[in-house]
Amino acid sequence: MNERLFLEEKEFEKRTVAALQWLKRSFDVNDGMGSSAYYTQLWKGYGWTLAYPETTGYIIETLFDYDPLFPGLNLEEYAIKAADWITTLQLPGGALPGGFSNSKDPSVFNTGQMVIGLVRAYEKTKNKKYFETFHRAVYWLVDNLAEDGSWKLGAYNTGYIPSYYTRVIWPILWANQYINDPVINEKMTFALKFYQDRLTERNSIKNWGFKEGQNAFTHTIAYTIRGFYESSLILKDENVNSLAISLADKVMRCRELQGKLAGWYDEQWKGSFWFTCLTGNCQMAIIFSKIYEQTKDPRYLNTALKVFGDVVYKQNMSSNANKRGALAGSSPFYGRYLSFRYPNWSTKFFLDAYLLIKKNVELIENTL
Repeated sequence: MNERLFLEEKEFEKRTVAALQWLKRSFDVNDGMGSSAYYTQLWKGYGWTLAYPETTGYIIETLFDYDPLFPGLNLEEYAIKAADWITTLQLPGGALPGGFSNSKDPSVFNTGQMVIGLVRAYEKTKNKKYFETFHRAVYWLVDNLAEDGSWKLGAYNTGYIPSYYTRVIWPILWANQYINDPVINEKMTFALKFYQDRLTERNSIKNWGFKEGQNAFTHTIAYTIRGFYESSLILKDENVNSLAISLADKVMRCRELQGKLAGWYDEQWKGSFWFTCLTGNCQMAIIFSKIYEQTKDPRYLNTALKVFGDVVYKQNMSSNANKRGALAGSSPFYGRYLSFRYPNWSTKFFLDAYLLIKKNVELIENTL
C-alpha cells in the first residue's frame, strides 16, 4: 500500500465524508440533541450511548471547518443545533455539566471544551445567545480559580488536579478576545504558570494523566501540550510557546527512536508500545502541523504525516453504518484507551488532523 495514498483527493474525500457521516449519525440517534459519546457492541452490550456535552462542544468547530468542503452534508446546520443544545444545559451558576447529557454536575474541564464550540458558533453567526452562554461559563471558571492558579472544584477525580487543564485556559483566552476583560488574561497567565511549574527534569509534565501516578495516554499528553501552545499564541508569550514546542519535540524524538508512539507514557517517557492511542496520535498530528505553520520547519510536518499515517488506515471503512467512518479509541481494539469503543472525539480529531495535513502539504506542492 502507498503510505501516502491518504493524501490523494479521492481518498481524502472518501475517508472524511465517511467520518463526517458517522458523526452526523452520532447526532441523529439523539434527535440532534448532542453527539453520542461513543458506539460499541462489545463493551457492556451498549450500542450508541447518551449524548456527551463535552465533546459535542468541540465537535462544533470541526463541523464548521468541513462545511465549505461538503455543503451537501448540511454540517453547519448540525453545528448550530449542537450549539443551541449546549445553551440549554447551562447550570444556574454559569457552569456546564460533566458526564452524559443527563448530568447536572458542574465540570471545569467540560465547561472549557463546550466554550470552544460556543465561541466558534458566535464567530460564525454573531448570535448573542452563544456569547451570553460562554460569557457566564468563563466567569464561572475564572471565579473558581484557586489562589495558586489551579482549579480544585468541578474535578473529574475529586482532589486531583490534572495538567491537561491547560486546555481549559486556552478556550477562556479565546473567549476573552470577545469579552475583553484584561483581568481574565492576567489570571490565565497566572494559571498557566501553575502547570508550567510541573515541568520535570525529563521534559514531561507531572500529572498530565487521568489519575495520580497513572501513565498518561498520548490523548492527555496532547491535551496538555495543545493547551500550552494555543494559549501562548493568544497571549504572545514566547516562554510558554517554547515550552509547548519543547514538549512536542520530546514526543517527536520518541516517535523517531521507536518508529511509533506508545499508547501511554510514564513521566520518564517509558512507554507501552503494545497498543496505540489512536486519538492521541491524531491530536499530536494536529500539534505538529500547527508548529510547522508557525516555524516552517519541515520536521514537524514530516512527523505529523508519520503519526497520522500510523492511524489513518485504522479507520473503520466497513459497510456497517454504525461503524463506517469511525476511529476506535485504541489499536488493537482492546487497547487500554477506550477499549472496544468508537469515541466521537477520536473521529473529531481524525478529521481535524486530516484537514490540517492536507492543507499544509498542498501549500507546499503549490509552491514547487
